[in-house]
Amino acid sequence: MRDVIITDRLRRARANSAEGMAWLDRLPDLIARTCARWELAVSGPPYTGGVCGWVAQVRRADGSPAVLKVTWPHPEAAGEAAALRWWDGAGAVRLVAEDAADWVMLLEPCLPGTPLREAGLPDERGLDLAAELLNGLWAKGIPEGEGDVFGSMQSACREWADVAAARVEELGDRLVELGIDRGILGLGIELLRSLPGSAERRVVVHGDFNPGNLLAAQRSPFLAIDPKPMLGDPAFDPWQLVAQLGWPFRRTDAPTVVPRRIRRLADQLGLSAERIAAWGVARDVEGGLWAASDGRAEDGAKWIRSAMQVAPMLG
Repeated sequence: MRDVIITDRLRRARANSAEGMAWLDRLPDLIARTCARWELAVSGPPYTGGVCGWVAQVRRADGSPAVLKVTWPHPEAAGEAAALRWWDGAGAVRLVAEDAADWVMLLEPCLPGTPLREAGLPDERGLDLAAELLNGLWAKGIPEGEGDVFGSMQSACREWADVAAARVEELGDRLVELGIDRGILGLGIELLRSLPGSAERRVVVHGDFNPGNLLAAQRSPFLAIDPKPMLGDPAFDPWQLVAQLGWPFRRTDAPTVVPRRIRRLADQLGLSAERIAAWGVARDVEGGLWAASDGRAEDGAKWIRSAMQVAPMLG
């Protein structure tokens, strides 16, 4: 087996704790043992963008391609394999094999693997293709007797709301300096608390449905990867697609383009446009406060300003 390459980005991300350093030390042996057990040969360099896992193309004993993923153990990824198994290829890559104890998965490859955000498609076409994937993911609803493995959106959002509220107090005058109205922060936090419990439908949501996690594939134009699944409101999922495909908030016509995108997705997904917008406010307030508290105040302010642009859709 060729020498295992650990990317600089993964090493930097995980070397900030004793646990992370210990995992990095174990990683080459873990990959080697997995390849020997599953009769795999690493056939390409590791993905360079990952900060929570090692991912590379491999060849199986019969010569067929696959992807090996070794995940840094963390709560958000705990349900990834279960979600892929539940969806069974309907909108997402298939799970081929799993070693839950070592947080290792063998996955169906996405070839050529171009992310939707880099595919050069018209934005409307990208939205339509992504909506097809979401409808596929949600179609099966919730597995009986296995819901606990995915975690509750209501519990997660309650925790996010508590943390966001604490960050508002922690940041204090810094928010005023950035021109952030506390009203939008209060609205976002209240929506985090109220939206999960008012959903009329519950599904296994992807949880990180951004256009970088939708890859060009052979058996489907695109397939979703890297879920952070939860049980809850399907209207949670579309927001990252709205906000990140073509980065519409950077455009001068954002006040027109963003609502149009939301309504287009609402029509195709059978959801309320107002509810998708509400999740946009909630998620961008939460994300903006996280960035600001992480020392990236200007980035956080941009997220919160995007929430302010969407808030008028809430009536």
